[in-house]
Amino acid sequence: MLFAETDMQLAAVFWVLWSLEICEKITHSYFLKRYKTVPLSEKPTYKSEDVSLVIPTIDTESTFSECLRLWLASKPHEIIIVTVARNLGRVEELVLPVQDPACKVTILTAPAANKRQQLNLGIMAASGRIIALVDDDAYWRTRNVIPYLLAPFENTKVGAVAGLQSPDFPIERQDSKVMTVWEALGAYDLHTNNSSRPAGFAADGGALSLSGRTLFVRGCILQDEKFGEAFCHQRVGNKLVNGADDVFVTEWVFNHGWKITVQNSPEATVTTNVKRDHKFIWQILRWERGNIRSLLARLFVNPGFRVMAQTHPYTTWNLVELLLRPVRALAFIMAWLYIMRTTPYVGLAYVLWAVFGWGGWIWVYGSFLKEYPYCVNQIWGPWLMDRVMPLVVIYAYVTMNNDQWLTRDADVQEFQEARSEARKA
Repeated sequence: MLFAETDMQLAAVFWVLWSLEICEKITHSYFLKRYKTVPLSEKPTYKSEDVSLVIPTIDTESTFSECLRLWLASKPHEIIIVTVARNLGRVEELVLPVQDPACKVTILTAPAANKRQQLNLGIMAASGRIIALVDDDAYWRTRNVIPYLLAPFENTKVGAVAGLQSPDFPIERQDSKVMTVWEALGAYDLHTNNSSRPAGFAADGGALSLSGRTLFVRGCILQDEKFGEAFCHQRVGNKLVNGADDVFVTEWVFNHGWKITVQNSPEATVTTNVKRDHKFIWQILRWERGNIRSLLARLFVNPGFRVMAQTHPYTTWNLVELLLRPVRALAFIMAWLYIMRTTPYVGLAYVLWAVFGWGGWIWVYGSFLKEYPYCVNQIWGPWLMDRVMPLVVIYAYVTMNNDQWLTRDADVQEFQEARSEARKA
């Protein structure tokens, strides 16, 4: 009797989860088709001279000079680079060849290699009405980035905007014979986000997080004293949080009554470096840890599940699904194995649907290869990443109090020590 009940439960789990997967694909497709970008205004309120760029950097790569040249071409109000003393000479060396007298470039040094503290130092020094938080490896290969990311601010309720982002592959890397699986994984991650974010935004105006590679925010939000205090002194255990800055900013914007915009305009695509080696795994792990900490706080602390479900139901569902992904994956594997034992033709039907059906593997990875054909020899990497991602989430859960930067030499600071130094300053 007990075994019979268990069998019935496993069969029910299989059909429920399969039906849920179909519904999710239909919903995602529907909202993605509804998504629209904000057009440029004929008489814009904000122009490039209203934008201050803040760029935190440590262990600065040689490509920084090219990034700076492209930022300068967009003619922002100012560019503020924030590094640390040990990296100052390197930054000055990379800035010197591309300085433009028409744009003010300021280099500041923070007391510690902490991305949040570096960002906040630059934010407080900025004088533009809009502050662009930009990673030191973000390329603006079109001069349309600023106009298109400023367009949504015509709506006075919009507080933050981010746009379309893609990998920056040099011509010599666009070859299936030299492309590494790590580069393919980085490209696939960006490709996936460029689909999920606009669908979520079209559904309810929400987002799990706006990307910090290039994130435009109203200066009045970032320069609020309360924001700076919370941003720089969030902690994990007794350690100050270093990264997850974009997640925090997105959360702060929502919690203080502002709206966001996902402005995926192809005309304003921002490109970025992707790792060519296993360091990409450390990036993914760091991002997942930051996401889990933030999403748990949003669900159970501020604003809480009820408020989120009322204001952003689709985003809330995606948030819950992400957090429960390992449980869902395990439940489905168990249910599918049961189905294969009892009614194998149904289990095989699911496999065929997963591979060849609408929204299946052929469609998903085919869409990716259509955009990045030179990743064809490494397509097994994205497929494998999708399969093992629940395990990565589990590991991120277990180690989420570890906020090490992993890919850069950031400083680890004790919370009490940092607060004492801040009071002295």
